[in-house]
This record gives sequence, structure tokens and C-alpha cells, in this order.
Amino acid sequence: MPDPTDKRARPVCGAERAYAAKTVADVVVAEAEKEWDAHLGKRRMTQLREALTLLREITDPYA
Repeated sequence: MPDPTDKRARPVCGAERAYAAKTVADVVVAEAEKEWDAHLGKRRMTQLREALTLLREITDPYA
């Protein structure tokens, strides 16, 4: 359906299954981050996040 405020845009509505999958994925990501944090420690985990964020500049065309 067209966006009422911008005729060029088309809003994307996720399906119910997509929202359920995202919920599961969020739990898995949180568990992995907790494990990495325990292994690396707070300081190195912060450095990892910063490095990954910087890499988006050269890997994500939408960043």
C-alpha cells in the first residue's frame, strides 16, 4: 500500500511469522553476546562492538 505522506515510498509490514522469528533470533543473539562478554570481558566486548560498527562503513551501503 502506498505511504500516505510520500507517494514514492511503500511501507513494509512484517508477517506474524516474521515477528515470531525475530523474537527467537533476539534471544539467540542475547545468549551469544552474554557468552562472548563472559569470555572477552566488558572492555574487549566494547572494543569488538566498536570495531564491528566501524566496519559497517565499508560493508553496509545503507549505513
